[in-house]
This record gives sequence, structure tokens and C-alpha cells, in this order.
Amino acid sequence: MKKYMPFVLSLFLLAACEETNNSATADPDFATDSKSSEVDSTNTPSKEEADSNQPAEDTSTTEDFQSIIPNDWDVEMPTEFPVSEGSFLTAITKIDNDVITFNFYETSEKLAINDKAIEQDGTYIGQVTITKYDSKELAGKEIDQTVFDSGQAVDLGYGITGYQDAGAGSLFTSWNEGRWAIIARSLTEKAEESLALAKETVEFLETNMLPVPKDYGYLHVDVEQSGTMAKWQKEEYLFAMTDFGEQTLPWIVKFK
Repeated sequence: MKKYMPFVLSLFLLAACEETNNSATADPDFATDSKSSEVDSTNTPSKEEADSNQPAEDTSTTEDFQSIIPNDWDVEMPTEFPVSEGSFLTAITKIDNDVITFNFYETSEKLAINDKAIEQDGTYIGQVTITKYDSKELAGKEIDQTVFDSGQAVDLGYGITGYQDAGAGSLFTSWNEGRWAIIARSLTEKAEESLALAKETVEFLETNMLPVPKDYGYLHVDVEQSGTMAKWQKEEYLFAMTDFGEQTLPWIVKFK
């Protein structure tokens, strides 16, 4: 019996080694973890490297409207007007002596200012005109400079008092903020809407600043929206916004 013992022992050891090797190679989790760990540490670029390899995305949505302003005019156009998501902003412009007109459009693709395709493919947003007068006194005469202090007093919130007056089928809620004369209008039968619009305007202007006029500004907000407009003075220059409707406030606060 002794002469068979080494042979049996060898077979036992060989079988044990084979079982150990099979266990290591048959474990898929072990193999995957080992491989991925090696790739992560040697071949995967860092986040910063990955980002730097991405092409720069063109996020521009507006044209250079300042380029339309004559160099000798002391006028600065905003660079970031409100634009609908997925749209681009452009304009058809006209210069007539001392009047510059911007007719703003949103388009589905980027079009240069005064591109012939704007009117056909774009959606009209509103008009801004800038007029240069011979003096600031002449420009100021084009703006309502009323200081409102008569009529039925109403609380507009934030410490502001408005005054209501009716006439010609309309109800007007009027107040002053700084050098701005502001009027909210509705039809007489919609009197509550005039007050509501006035309060909404006051609330908006608590966190959004109107351009500082030199010397006067006039804002008319209308429940019917089509009548909403604004004028303000910057020395001898007169700015006017029309046709913007409910977009008047988001646009005007972009001016300085």
C-alpha cells in the first residue's frame, strides 16, 4: 500500500489547484471590475479634458444692434433682449435724418439685421424708435410730465399710492415712480382690471428697474395690451416703444 500513496497524493493536489484556477477565471464580476479599473486609471480623459474637446456652441440669440447707431450719438443699445426659447432676435432698421427705427423680429434661424428674409420668415415683436432733438428741452416736451395727486386714491402696494379717474369709457389708475409718470388703463366696465394691472406693474418694478430718464419718462400699460407704450428721455434723445404689448416691461428694463 505504501507505494501507491505518493501517486494518490499527487492527484489530490492537482485537482485542488485546478479548482482554484477555475474559480478565479469563472467569476465575471471579478474580471469586469479588474478590467474597468485598469481602463479608468489609464485611458479615460478627465472631465475637464472631455469638456475642452467639445466644440463651442453658438448661444448667440441677438445681433449687434449698436452697429446701427451713428458713432456721434450718445446712445447705448442693450445686448440681451428677451428672446423666446429656440428663436433668434433680429431687426429691420431705418434711418431717416435724426430718427432711427428698429422693427424687431424673432426668427427660427439666425438672420442678419435687414436680411430680406426677415419679414417673410420672422414674427414681429415690436418697434423702438430713437429720435435726436436739437436740445433736451425739445425732447422733454414730447413726454407727459404730470405729477398725479388727484382722483380716488388707491393703495398699489410697496408704499405707492395711485389715483383713479374715469372718462371716455375708460378707467385710469395713475401714479409716479421717480421721474416716471405711469398710467394703467382699462375699460370702465373692467375697473377691477385697471387696479390689478397697476398693482402687477408696481410689483414688477420692485425687482426690475426702469431706465433712469434725463429728465422724464412716460409709461402707459393697457389691459387691452395693444395700447401699451413707453417714452423716455436721455438728454436730447427720445426713446419710444410701441407694439410690444405684454412684452413692454420685460424689454424696457433692459435699457439703462
